[in-house]
Amino acid sequence: MSSISSLFMRPLLIYDDKCYSCTRFAQIAKSLSRGWIRIAGHYYSPEARQAKSIIFPAGYDATKMFWLVNRNGAFGARSGLPRVTKEIAFGMLAGRGSKDRSDSAIACEYEQGMSCFTSTNTLRRILKLLSHGATFRF
Repeated sequence: MSSISSLFMRPLLIYDDKCYSCTRFAQIAKSLSRGWIRIAGHYYSPEARQAKSIIFPAGYDATKMFWLVNRNGAFGARSGLPRVTKEIAFGMLAGRGSKDRSDSAIACEYEQGMSCFTSTNTLRRILKLLSHGATFRF
């Protein structure tokens, strides 16, 4: 498992790249951490698909929540919020990060074709985030 840990020496935030508010959350985390946190979307990123195939058991639906993956494990939703905060602080204080500040294109497709950029849907996602969590340790 130590080889998995070495793949995530810099944290990776896997998020719902079909949701505008989720994409903004990921972009803000990356920006605040001065690029220390890498971001990858569940659906359109080969990096996210590869990471999920390494971390999660076969048949596990990781798209139910965002994941912060670091050298200690994968932390989803409520379990991931303290880790995101910690990695943002580390990136800010240590001046870490990368020169790559490019942001992925924002795709917005929410369940049943509804716009994800409404206050009702954003509130629903925040409440779901706060009520769910999972952890896969390395």
